[in-house]
Amino acid sequence: MKPAGSGPLSWILTKVALNALIADSHVRAQLSGAQIFEILTGTERPATALAVVPTMSFKSFATLEDTLIRGTLRPDIRAVIYDAEHWAQTPTDEQRDPATFYQRAAQLAHAHGLIFIATPAMDLVNADGGKAADPATAFVDRRIGADAAQSADVVDIQAQSLERDAAAYRSFVARVSAQIRAVNPKVTVLAGLSTNPHGSAITPDMLVAAMLGAAGQVTGFWMNVPGKGSDCPKCNAPQPDVAVAALSDGRMARLAEIFAPSDAASGLSATPKSSS
Repeated sequence: MKPAGSGPLSWILTKVALNALIADSHVRAQLSGAQIFEILTGTERPATALAVVPTMSFKSFATLEDTLIRGTLRPDIRAVIYDAEHWAQTPTDEQRDPATFYQRAAQLAHAHGLIFIATPAMDLVNADGGKAADPATAFVDRRIGADAAQSADVVDIQAQSLERDAAAYRSFVARVSAQIRAVNPKVTVLAGLSTNPHGSAITPDMLVAAMLGAAGQVTGFWMNVPGKGSDCPKCNAPQPDVAVAALSDGRMARLAEIFAPSDAASGLSATPKSSS
């Protein structure tokens, strides 16, 4: 795997988001050569316009375990995401003990020859029934990101709730990524972004500032383009144009310079590591 600041960017994108982005020729050219984990659902087929790693996301360890043990995972899937959050889709016992369940999920995924992606949400700090006054600080203090990343191949720092404030976003990503790399130096670290989270509107400038600020700490991003639904009941309407505008911004050339391919960085191997 590659260290921060070298090699091509990695991205996590749903099929809907990827299709919206590559409809723009400039963005499609930017994503060409990147490592793209394309999240697929149902009968969606992997993209053919760009090379992708077909990926499936699970919101509970129990569902992931059942799928793999029963052998019902689609044969074309090469990576799995365990997305534990403080919501109904993740059982309470999993929310309250992310360290244990992320370790178990990594071991299970690797036993089935899959790349394992850990994406613990910041709101797991509220799993005990309380409401943290400062969720970002509580997440760092509890080392949730580091615990989830110990045996992961990829970890996403879900920092998107902070993206309206570039300094807060950069600080949080820097603190969590340092904890992650201390326990797993080889893991690929990404940071989360969203075009339309709950609250005031997100602008392309906000996304550009967040990406450039975090570039020295991570090797890519999860660009969420959510719409209002069961996974995001408070989200605004989908805004793929915000992501397109951000990725088309001339300042993004600085990312290309930071993540220029190098001999020392060849990207994530298609063969996942073994869990200890």
